Amino acid sequence: MATLPPGTIVDLTEYAAEALRFPPPDGALVVVVHPSALRARFDAHTQVAQFGDDGLAWLGALGEDMLVTLDEELDPDARADCAACFLRGGRLWEIVRAGTLLVPDAPRAPSTIYGGSDRRPWVVIGESDVGDLLAAPLNDAGNPKWWTPVVPHAALSFPGNVKDSQVELAHAWSLPASLTSVGEVTPLGRGAVERAVRAYVEG
Repeated sequence: MATLPPGTIVDLTEYAAEALRFPPPDGALVVVVHPSALRARFDAHTQVAQFGDDGLAWLGALGEDMLVTLDEELDPDARADCAACFLRGGRLWEIVRAGTLLVPDAPRAPSTIYGGSDRRPWVVIGESDVGDLLAAPLNDAGNPKWWTPVVPHAALSFPGNVKDSQVELAHAWSLPASLTSVGEVTPLGRGAVERAVRAYVEG
């Protein structure tokens, strides 16, 4: 299970810094995982963020094996600062394709759960303080939980969509604003996702 509580100050391992296609800028990161992740058996996945002078600069979902803990005081406000960036922005509800989260020559697959999914669609659920998209990947709707709201097929408008999907809120990333839209979550599907996002980032 995840072991690092929210507010812990960390950095990427050297390997992780080289393997990620969208790495954070140089500097310390802070754990902003939902507290319930500390009770999730068999899952060392966590969520980390980086803040700069302008606010939230980067967000990523990583395994704890990609992090090293720094001997610094906890940041108790980090989760709240992140929460303010969700459900806002001019591209909210767009669907984008991020491509792989890993560089092509990554020597082995690090524990970014959706790291190698080239064609996976992502839903924009916010905007960072530096203008990047905050997005969560879509997955098959086979194991819904309160933090994986299901969007019906009819509410997902993008090429190739043929099924219901669930939004994996625990795997949110900041992605470049240069990514083009391939579709959207229509108003029919937004309410349930919005409620789940609020519960997840504010909990």
